[in-house]
Amino acid sequence: MIKLIASDMDGTFLDGSGQFDRARFERILDGLDARGIRFAVASGRPYLALAALFEGFEKRVIFIAENGSLVVEKEQVHFEALMPPSLYLAIVASLERNPFARQGQWLLSGKRASYVLETAPQEYVAHIAHYYEKVTRVRDFAAIEDDIFKITAQFDEELVQQAAQWLNQDVPGVTALVTGFDAIDIVRSDVDKQTGLEKLCQDLVLYPADLLVFGDNLNDYRMMEYAGTAIATANARQEIKQLADLVIGPCDQEAVQAYLEEFLWQQ
Repeated sequence: MIKLIASDMDGTFLDGSGQFDRARFERILDGLDARGIRFAVASGRPYLALAALFEGFEKRVIFIAENGSLVVEKEQVHFEALMPPSLYLAIVASLERNPFARQGQWLLSGKRASYVLETAPQEYVAHIAHYYEKVTRVRDFAAIEDDIFKITAQFDEELVQQAAQWLNQDVPGVTALVTGFDAIDIVRSDVDKQTGLEKLCQDLVLYPADLLVFGDNLNDYRMMEYAGTAIATANARQEIKQLADLVIGPCDQEAVQAYLEEFLWQQ
């Protein structure tokens, strides 16, 4: 019996413009609540951005943010995995010498804000502000006084897989996860969405068979592998479709919401 539903956001739950039908979701959430089923937002986005996106629903959903590095329910932290300064500065140094990187197009995601260098291209800052709250320019990442969860970086789409492999080999203790067709999130190697989901399940006394998850990209892979039921959107990467128990329609057609409506009707 399904007791927890977790969905990735970009490319899965959200449409191509990064939005969702709030009235439709409220009806779905009402149905889930009536059946004692919880809903978790599982995303590479930071908690601040997800809380803003789900304004009005913040106390009705669980947030698995920062690719599993932070799990929050009703403003209470279930789990967090911070990066020490020595680690995130080593990642920055690696990005600076990465032959595939777009120079300056990386961001440190923190508890209170997100940080880019003063020299970061304005086009990049404008783009990343769609996904991160309080994007702040700094002269030196070493001067940041905040807790850091992860680093995200942009690459040319045809180079993103090579860039991830390069980072994984160059920096011990981290994992570079492809989160979009031109983006990589770099997290502690002991953390991903599956980690956050598993920690949540331990607190809620749930098991993989109790889980239904939705995803589309490689940073969803282990979470989908862990869950009893895994569903991919039609626009998902081929590796995710092969892993999934079912492939539904594309995110632009709100396929996740349509599936959940059918799921509730059958309960």
